Amino acid sequence: PKMGYRRLGKTGMMISEVSLGGHGAVGPERVANRVAVLEKAVELGMNYVDNNIDKECDLYGEAMSKSKTAGRDKWFIGFASWPQKITTEYEDNLTADGMMKSIEDRLKSYHTDMLDMWRPVGATWGEGQKNIPTLLMVNHKALDMVVGVFEKARQQGKVRYLGVSAHNPKVFRRVLNEYPQFSVIIFPYLFLTQEFGGDSLLKLAQEKNVGVIAMKTLRGGRLNDMRPYEGAGATFAQAALRWTLSSPDVDALVVTMKSPEMVDEYLGASGWSGEQRQDAALLTRYARRTQATQ
Repeated sequence: PKMGYRRLGKTGMMISEVSLGGHGAVGPERVANRVAVLEKAVELGMNYVDNNIDKECDLYGEAMSKSKTAGRDKWFIGFASWPQKITTEYEDNLTADGMMKSIEDRLKSYHTDMLDMWRPVGATWGEGQKNIPTLLMVNHKALDMVVGVFEKARQQGKVRYLGVSAHNPKVFRRVLNEYPQFSVIIFPYLFLTQEFGGDSLLKLAQEKNVGVIAMKTLRGGRLNDMRPYEGAGATFAQAALRWTLSSPDVDALVVTMKSPEMVDEYLGASGWSGEQRQDAALLTRYARRTQATQ
């Protein structure tokens, strides 16, 4: 009832602006943990879940199959092809057959005939890859292969939309300008900084009608602080998520949730009023605190 929804670019899908990211399963009863989180998330209006690692897809798929209220039919599901990467140093090991098999394996993970969005991984952080000149690139060879596999899988009714996740803004500029088959881009929250050209990237995505999903908003958990944030009427963690959602060009953020209580906490970032969105002082203070953690 408190959840806000935004249109995910040219997919036309309305997805929850606060959505469920990967990881998070804790304790010996990992499936039971995910069932509880999924059911609380559905209760509070979440409808998008995104997973990267293959074993996590298996886990979430099993949890959905065991849930009475948060089954596969309640979710827009995004998934990757881990451990495949489509960056330059891995591209010689990529094959169309291997990519198609990874899609079919994820269909088995979620016990379904069709999944919503395949989003191959364009990069993850690695040694020495902490600034723009050293970030991993994705060449046309890999992107052409991805598009070909997607079109075949789409025609076969296995996937609906194509996205890509990466940690290099140059990857997205290439995708947005040259490959209309992509409907969604997924990138770390820090791309909203001036250094990474976040504003111009968001503007380009808007021009191309491509959906934008932010990840790592809490800086890998370093900003997951539940203490009250002075002047914000929120906790530090909620303020972090609100800052990302203050951009109308971000369609959703995905965040790890370890418990139903954490789902409740993060819901507090949604449905922020117009007056609060315009609280420039709050956003500026938070921006400075966030930059200090990078």
